Amino acid sequence: MATSKKSNGVHVLTIPFPAGGHILPHMDLIHQLLCRGLTVTIVVTPKTLHYLNPLLSLHSSTNVHPLVLPFPTCSSSSPIPPGVEIMQDVSLAPHFIESLSKLFDPLVQWFQTHRSPPVAVLSDMLLSSWVNSLASSLNIQNLSFSVLNPSTLFPWMSRYLNYGSEDDPDTRIHMGIAASWGLIFNSFTELDGDKMHMIKDEFIHHDRVWAIGPLLPIKPNGTERGGPGSLPRHQITAWLDSFRVDKSVVYVGFGTQISLSKRQMDALASALEESGVPFIWAVNIIEEDGGDQNIVPQGFEERVRGKGLVIKGWTPQLTILEHRAVGSYLTHCGWNSALEGVMGDVLLLVWPMQVDHFDNVKLLAEELGVAIRVCEGLNTVPDATELARILAQSVSVDQPERARAMKLKETALAAIRKGGSSDKALDCLVQQLSGLSAGSIVNN
Repeated sequence: MATSKKSNGVHVLTIPFPAGGHILPHMDLIHQLLCRGLTVTIVVTPKTLHYLNPLLSLHSSTNVHPLVLPFPTCSSSSPIPPGVEIMQDVSLAPHFIESLSKLFDPLVQWFQTHRSPPVAVLSDMLLSSWVNSLASSLNIQNLSFSVLNPSTLFPWMSRYLNYGSEDDPDTRIHMGIAASWGLIFNSFTELDGDKMHMIKDEFIHHDRVWAIGPLLPIKPNGTERGGPGSLPRHQITAWLDSFRVDKSVVYVGFGTQISLSKRQMDALASALEESGVPFIWAVNIIEEDGGDQNIVPQGFEERVRGKGLVIKGWTPQLTILEHRAVGSYLTHCGWNSALEGVMGDVLLLVWPMQVDHFDNVKLLAEELGVAIRVCEGLNTVPDATELARILAQSVSVDQPERARAMKLKETALAAIRKGGSSDKALDCLVQQLSGLSAGSIVNN
């Protein structure tokens, strides 16, 4: 089990948002808090409980407590299908937020009957619009955890808080973020410090902002981080071990939210085959898809056998990106994936599709020059021949972006080492939480 630094064992309630790109870094944040001696209760529903397995395998049951509540029954007008508790379509975010807000009363009841109630609630940024009210009713503080980096969040806050309507769900989210007692980022000040100061000065008007990243993904004892896939981890590692040349394999993965059309899948398959490079292709499987989404072209896997590996469903991405044989990563450039790519020492080939992807590409490709844009747009069909050329070049030619990415990785590693900016920020966050007491709100 993980060793903990001495602490007063202050109790914190956390409420993740049930989507892979949100709940996984939330677990990584909780891991860091547990390692610093806090006690954490984590709100989950039955179908998100498995995300806690890595934490439960590493930490004492006296410090980490699942609070399993039934997923609130959706109204007849809700587009969330019955039985679905994990968001796989970003357009449903407002409906998940609305459904989860119905946990308000059960959480109040739980708090009021707890022998040692939490001193604060730490929620995903998307939930701040109602968790602020929950915290206020319990007379404790709310902290928002942002899975967006400050360079992305600042223009979003500018847009919605300066020009948005309070009737707009996105505006309410950003109003909730601004009203939170504290704000936590999975980034580091050397990368995002300027935007953090702008957020402080223009929108939240206090200094309780912590950049504590990059959060390293949990490496659990004998459990999978996100769920089962079509291939076990050891088989994937053995396949990669068979390639003697370092940085020769391309990894392709678009996270848990993206579905590709038949034309996009055909173009991507053609590019991989035409490029001649060895590859791993993580294909997202979404039960609610239907039609021709995410379907690997017939006969493709047989034609590339030995040269390419197709993994359907959950993929141990960190294991792949950290392997010496992997040299480049074709990604949608969600922030978690981008950070894992940088920390995995691979060349980022970016295809932004939606939400924050475009802002991340602007930062990484245009401003920092550590990534190469290869395509853009959720419905865009790439030119297979041109993409094949880029894929082949990414593992055969020295790229200036790779050298710059190496320097960014060194800066990130320095931030999370003992005494680094993110390490100090985590210690400061724990110190602030340890100074709180249940039922006693501290003035701003």
